[in-house]
Amino acid sequence: MPIEDTLARFSDIDGSDEIVRPIALIAEMASRLREAPPINIHTEFSGSFDDDLLEGLYFPDSEQEILDQIHAALHAGKHVILTGPPGTGKTEIAQRVTNKIAQEFPWMYSGSQMTTATSDWSTFDTVGGYMPEEDEDTDGDLSFSPGIVLNRFRDRETETPQNEPLVIDELNRADIDKAFGQLFTVLSGQSVQLPYTKNSKEVEIVTAGQLDELPSAHQYAVPESWVIFATMNTYDKTSLYEMSYAFMRRFSFIPVDVPELPEEEDPDEEDALQKLMKGYESTWDGIDADTDELLAVGRVWRNANNEVDGWAIGPALVQDILATITQYPRSDTELKPRLTNAVISYIFPQLEGVPERKQIVNSIKDSPEVNEDKITEGAREILQVSFEGDE
Repeated sequence: MPIEDTLARFSDIDGSDEIVRPIALIAEMASRLREAPPINIHTEFSGSFDDDLLEGLYFPDSEQEILDQIHAALHAGKHVILTGPPGTGKTEIAQRVTNKIAQEFPWMYSGSQMTTATSDWSTFDTVGGYMPEEDEDTDGDLSFSPGIVLNRFRDRETETPQNEPLVIDELNRADIDKAFGQLFTVLSGQSVQLPYTKNSKEVEIVTAGQLDELPSAHQYAVPESWVIFATMNTYDKTSLYEMSYAFMRRFSFIPVDVPELPEEEDPDEEDALQKLMKGYESTWDGIDADTDELLAVGRVWRNANNEVDGWAIGPALVQDILATITQYPRSDTELKPRLTNAVISYIFPQLEGVPERKQIVNSIKDSPEVNEDKITEGAREILQVSFEGDE
């Protein structure tokens, strides 16, 4: 072996270039070489978030608190569940945070992924299981195929380790125990063996801290900085109560609530409501509503949210309503039919399956700028709600 230079030629006895030994050497080394991961799986998260991360979203008096809680949870090594009513921006926050850390820390994260939980989820979907091989030469032999979570730890094509934070939207739709299974152990920072084999060895999910070298073909390494962000609708208390303590303690629960809306009898109700609505409007692109429209939508929002404890709609639905009523082709269209139609289009779907939906509909009907008869008729047809006088 030449040692006098970094690069040197192999020479034969007569001084001519030789290619036989170099080819043999390279062939011998190639069988033992492995592609190194592009990220450091052994580093814990130590970053921070800029104040403008939530730009375009409006959280009166709580924006910095939300970011501080997420910062504290990640530095404490916890996964995160954002809780709150629909339309409060939970999913948008989760996506922005995971995209941000993937962009700013490319040596730690190789991207991020988002999925939506379903009631059909099992460990086959999240962890993996045996699937027929796609290669025609194998004649459909079964082999282990990783699921949603394990695919965040390894590139399926190159099989190099990777680190992709996972956003799970509407986690409360899934049966937690059935869907996560062995992942309970993984989420607590410990390794676990799966009832599957790869290359005649048991498939193993192993924490990066327990590895001294690159993971083997049967191992999926969980990076030290890997994190799950999940969102959950707090009104679905049944799903919340089904979550075991063992699962819940692996997460930091961060509430993303709706603002407190002034009651009708408050002496400064109009000014407070107008100030709140203008604050939201200023962050929403493409919406140019007048004062009457802002107050009318604000009162519908207040009446819908303040009737039943624990049930509410978030500002995203209010944004949809404002965006719709301000885009009518004829500017002389009265506000009442515009707002009534928007309430039926955007709020009624959120009331499907809500036991107290009749109470909420009656409260919405008390809003001065909606057509009470049309709201009643819409509730009968869409929500199967009966009112006094119905047969």
